[in-house]
Amino acid sequence: MTTNTPAPSLTDTDRPAAAPRALLLAAVLASALIALLGAAWALAPDADLLGGPPDRTPLELLLGPTGAVATLAAVSLLGVGAALTALSRRLPRPALLTVAAAQVLVAGVGMGSMSTLSTAGYLLALAMPAVVGLLVVQVIRRYPRVRVPVAGIVVIALAAGALFLGEALLDLAGYLLPAFVAEIPMISTTLLLVAGGALWAALAAAALRSDGSAARLAARVTRHRVPLTLVAAACPLPYALIRLSWLTPWPLMAPDGLELSTRLWGLALSSGSWLAVVLTLGLILPWGERFPRWMPVVAGREVPIAAAAVPGGAVAALFTFAAVPMLVGAEMMTAADRLLFAVTFPCWLWGPALALAVRGYIGHRRDQERRGSAPEVAGARRA
Repeated sequence: MTTNTPAPSLTDTDRPAAAPRALLLAAVLASALIALLGAAWALAPDADLLGGPPDRTPLELLLGPTGAVATLAAVSLLGVGAALTALSRRLPRPALLTVAAAQVLVAGVGMGSMSTLSTAGYLLALAMPAVVGLLVVQVIRRYPRVRVPVAGIVVIALAAGALFLGEALLDLAGYLLPAFVAEIPMISTTLLLVAGGALWAALAAAALRSDGSAARLAARVTRHRVPLTLVAAACPLPYALIRLSWLTPWPLMAPDGLELSTRLWGLALSSGSWLAVVLTLGLILPWGERFPRWMPVVAGREVPIAAAAVPGGAVAALFTFAAVPMLVGAEMMTAADRLLFAVTFPCWLWGPALALAVRGYIGHRRDQERRGSAPEVAGARRA
């Protein structure tokens, strides 16, 4: 006589970690590159490889330069091994979560610095002329009724800019372009470290998707996604307004004797912050779910969830990673200066709020997919 004994259920310790294969492969690549970067810094600390060794990062302050790069290389190699094991479905979920936490704390938070935030701001400011140009071209192209007046305004603005601002713009370009080229190694390093930390944070979120407590928390975030998004969208406003004040006789937080070229750079930085506000609001507005009709190629189509979630999550990770070194940098300030600094550069709030806003967007879009509905954007069907 035989009896059928039910197979024991898998515990969290036994259950293999479930994560998207593409995400695991990206984590392998990022961790491998970061490990090579750490090894290069350790072997040639004075060679100025990829912008030089870490300077005033939390990890460097805690362990010293040698300890920081050694820890970075070791933890990144651990990440490579863990991700490869997870690809074969042999890594338990608690192990993946532990390794992911180590990657985020070391490569993301531990190696963050003031350059993390400046990299984001400068890249966005430098991209603004192209963004504005694309918007103008699309308005002229898609709206025949305003084509002539908009084109006329653009021609007048370009002529006035060349006449009155030409020298200042040339001075600004002459300074920014060489400076940008010189900073490419540092920018590349910053983006690599942020990408590594963000990928492992995404892996942890994917592994927790089946967890009951995490699912309830995600549902709560989705329900409150509108206020969370409004908080995230408000975070760039103080900086945007301060930089915009550089165009007035009463510039705030500006060096003495502002030249016109510097004032124009302040305008570019401010415009980048305003763009961040608009893009964040897209997480709760219809055009964040279906492309508006003025956009080329994709007009009227549904926005893929990843098209908003990936860049939004990456930016949220960048600001979150920058928060710790910025708070450390404010340690020597007076109480009043620290308060002003925290309000002007609110990475401590901006990063987490944006991460929650993105998570709420993902939950909302998945709910829509389950219901089989999508919003209509005015004019989308006429594209």
